[in-house]
Amino acid sequence: MKRVFAAVAVASALIATPALAQEFAGAHVGAEIGLVDDDFAGSDETTYGFNAGYDWDLGRSVVGVKATYIGIFDDNGTDFRELALMARAGVKATPRTLVYGTAGYSNLDAKFSSSIDGFKVGVGLEQSFGNVYANIETRYGNYEAGAELYQTAIGIGYRF
Repeated sequence: MKRVFAAVAVASALIATPALAQEFAGAHVGAEIGLVDDDFAGSDETTYGFNAGYDWDLGRSVVGVKATYIGIFDDNGTDFRELALMARAGVKATPRTLVYGTAGYSNLDAKFSSSIDGFKVGVGLEQSFGNVYANIETRYGNYEAGAELYQTAIGIGYRF
């Protein structure tokens, strides 16, 4: 029994060590839920979203890219969707906590018929739990025709 326990302990340590060594490196996918507002202090609408990306762990800092799909439902029943391609860069506050900023291109579409392009920036906090992570992020989007969106979302994801 002692040999089995020792073998399991050694195997667990070998499997867990690579995950601990690179908390923020590699491909990842995630889902989010949040709120969006078009004038920062007005009425909020619920959002949901999915994302996929890749990060490079540079030691104390992390850089990466991320593509997102966000669905927005307003009170009038109009469906909006947003597609974005973002870059992100951050610093590790702890070995498992990342503080980061994002910036990139965004496209907003109402009922998949009227599309406007824009630029999006944001800040976030990500906590790693091995291959699983949780994050909170707030973003600002500025689009053609003077449209603006303020978003705050919480998410969960998996890093490969």
